[in-house]
Amino acid sequence: MINLDRIDYRILEALQADGRLPLKQLAKIVGVSISPCWQRVKKLEKAGIIRRYTAEIAIEKLQTVQIILAHVTLSRSSRETYAAFERHVLTIPQVIECYEVTGSFDYHLKFVVVSIKNYNEILETFLSTTFDVEKYATYVVTRTAKDQRAVLISVNSSMRY
Repeated sequence: MINLDRIDYRILEALQADGRLPLKQLAKIVGVSISPCWQRVKKLEKAGIIRRYTAEIAIEKLQTVQIILAHVTLSRSSRETYAAFERHVLTIPQVIECYEVTGSFDYHLKFVVVSIKNYNEILETFLSTTFDVEKYATYVVTRTAKDQRAVLISVNSSMRY
C-alpha cells in the first residue's frame, strides 16, 4: 500500500469522474499548481494506482447486445484447474468480467454478446470436459438498475453511505 494524502485522493476522485481533465483544470480542482499536480499524477501512474485511461462506449447505441451473467462450478477444486479455466476465459473477448468467488459456485462471469445464440456457441466450449465445468447457471439481464464504474475513494478507506 502506498501512502497518499488528501490531494492525491482528490486527484483520483477528479480523474475517476473525468479522465480527460486538462492538467490545468485538474490542478485547480485539487488546489495545487500545475507542476506538482503533474508530478503527483505521474507518481500515481507509476505506482499502478491509476491503471489506464479509457473511454466508456455506449455499445447499445451501436448494436444490439445482450448481457449474460453466469455462475460456474468446476468439477475439481485445485489451483491447476482454476488456472486452466482462467486462462481459457482470458481468450474469450465476450467475457468482460470474471470473478473467483466463495459460496455455492466458483466463478461469476459477465458476458456481453450479440445474441443468445452467440452466447450458446461460446458456452459449448465451457461444457467441454477440458475445462472441468461441473455445472453452470445462466442469467439473462433484462434491465440494468445500476451500472457504476467509479468506486468510492476515501482518505480513511471507510465506505460511506
